[in-house]
Amino acid sequence: MKRHYLKALRKDLGITLEDVAYSIDVSYNYVLNIENGHQGDKASFLLMGKIAKAYQITLEELYQFESEYQLQKGGG
Repeated sequence: MKRHYLKALRKDLGITLEDVAYSIDVSYNYVLNIENGHQGDKASFLLMGKIAKAYQITLEELYQFESEYQLQKGGG
């Protein structure tokens, strides 16, 4: 199950996967896998902070989005 909220935020900001990857110091494929739901379930707190900053949301907002995502995914 994809993290549609991240892709929507990124599109609204007009930034690319490459932009996000550069800003959080990971590979393009890593960011793609996070958005596609294949990675990121056990991301470090520091990485989550970088992700929130890259998508221009607060950690609290990211937590809320991710909590909803996990509930929909069945990982509650």
